[in-house]
Amino acid sequence: MTQLSKRLEQTLRSAIQKNPILPVKVKEGILVGDVLIVSDGAVKHLKQHGQIMYAEISLNCTAIRLANLLARRGSSVLADSIYKADQEYGRWFIDSQLLRAQYQKALSAKDYEKADTLWAKYEESRTRTTIAKNLAESLAAF
Repeated sequence: MTQLSKRLEQTLRSAIQKNPILPVKVKEGILVGDVLIVSDGAVKHLKQHGQIMYAEISLNCTAIRLANLLARRGSSVLADSIYKADQEYGRWFIDSQLLRAQYQKALSAKDYEKADTLWAKYEESRTRTTIAKNLAESLAAF
């Protein structure tokens, strides 16, 4: 009988972990279990019991997945790797936006050599942004 109860417990635990907790819109933000996702401009923060657990999250899918992981069992290695991938994406995204703005300025100033260099840097940054985003989204997939 104990073998049967262990298998049932494992099956239930697996089913619970595979089914995400659905987000609910509340006055303060979005609630996923006992984790609150608070938007601060373009970034999001995760709060659990009034304490910020993860700050400055860039991607919505990452925020939802991290909130689900926190609500289920607290912080984990998977949650930390998802957060790290999201932070990497955020850095490359900001870098690419800054390079694009500098490129536009150089074009306006008719400094074509500088614009050409900035465009090459922007292309590299944009490629790295896409790679980082794909990694973060694949890690955050349910």
